[in-house]
Amino acid sequence: MKGSKYDLRDVEILDQVVTILYSGYETVSTTSMMAVKYLLDNPRALQQLREEHLAIRETKNPEDPIDWNHYKSMSFTRATSRLATVVNGVLRKTTKEMELNGYVIPKGWRIYVYTREINYDPFLYTEPYTLNPWRWLDNSLESHNYCFIFRGGTRLCPGKELGIVQISTFLHYFITSYRWEEVGRNKIVKFPRVEAPKWPPYKGV
Repeated sequence: MKGSKYDLRDVEILDQVVTILYSGYETVSTTSMMAVKYLLDNPRALQQLREEHLAIRETKNPEDPIDWNHYKSMSFTRATSRLATVVNGVLRKTTKEMELNGYVIPKGWRIYVYTREINYDPFLYTEPYTLNPWRWLDNSLESHNYCFIFRGGTRLCPGKELGIVQISTFLHYFITSYRWEEVGRNKIVKFPRVEAPKWPPYKGV
């Protein structure tokens, strides 16, 4: 990038492009898709979510967009992030030899830490494969050191709030404007990543 204060190599530019496309688009779209799936399978959660968003709609004119205060009042909307973790893990390179659980990992090895399975650990979450938005009404869950939905510490996803805003906005207009039903069964693939090969399996009214 000549003329820029950032002297990036071509491989670094390509890495940034892929990161923006994947992190900025596919994560949000896939999680939104999974929200539709999980909510349809859980009528009680869908009804409570719809009531939350209908209450928000009553506080504004139909043509007015939702604002930050509306978004912050969506306490029940963070429903599918744990089940539909799109980013499976992180790739790291060891800078020195290390020992982990009795195994020696040499310096220079590349390690893929598969953090996604932590979200399905029954020792951490009761009935880990069940959609349970009520558990997330306790905001302290996101601060636990085993919560890797948006990573943590200095590696916390910089687009965390933006991603949640986009998904919440989609759900607001979708569930207050439409009803949908499943047409045929679409098996959800969870390994090595979350996807629905035959999407969309729904029709809306």
